[in-house]
Amino acid sequence: LIMPKAPLEGEFILNEAFSKSEPKAEQVPEVNKELKHKNSVHFYSSLGINPEGLIFENQEQDEEIILLVRGDLITNVPWIVTALFLIFAPLLVFIFSDLLAPFIQVSPQTQLIITLFYYLVVAGFILVEFTLWYFNVGLVTNRRIIDLDVSGILYKHTAETRLELIEDVSYSQIGSIRSVFNYGDVLIQTAAKFANFEFDRAPEPAKIVRIIASMIGGKGP
Repeated sequence: LIMPKAPLEGEFILNEAFSKSEPKAEQVPEVNKELKHKNSVHFYSSLGINPEGLIFENQEQDEEIILLVRGDLITNVPWIVTALFLIFAPLLVFIFSDLLAPFIQVSPQTQLIITLFYYLVVAGFILVEFTLWYFNVGLVTNRRIIDLDVSGILYKHTAETRLELIEDVSYSQIGSIRSVFNYGDVLIQTAAKFANFEFDRAPEPAKIVRIIASMIGGKGP
């Protein structure tokens, strides 16, 4: 639910005018030159470093977001290609309608109803796929790590851990496609009694690991 310039109700709210409290400089770790300045994020952003004007539900006082992580934008290509095919598929039916005419007799009204229902299903497919990408979000703040997983429209799972409980952070890039487009899985290991966190198909995983490692006192890759 991240939109620049227009606040929305939900898990995340972007509001450029948000200025309830100014975080104290000493509470934000000095982790990287990339974090010296605020950076703008957009609804299509898959990686936001020190994002500007971004707040989230249950945010603590003086807590700042350091990283916003989604699946890499390129991972949306398969369902986008499928959606484009589904959108233009009725044109093929129209082109070959003369060949089908002797076998199928459908009134114009019925054709219109079928076409509208078909595109309603296609729109639902696009909405679900976009939602699964957009709302599966990882957040790294100066105090904790939050992992929001959405599976389907009605299921949401949120987990979090404090930075001091993180024991190790690493990433994996398996396959030529991930290497070419520079995305991979970031694994955050916590103390034994706590669950591990994973940012799936995250963009620039080496940079993400380096920033988190510097925040917990590690050297990073």
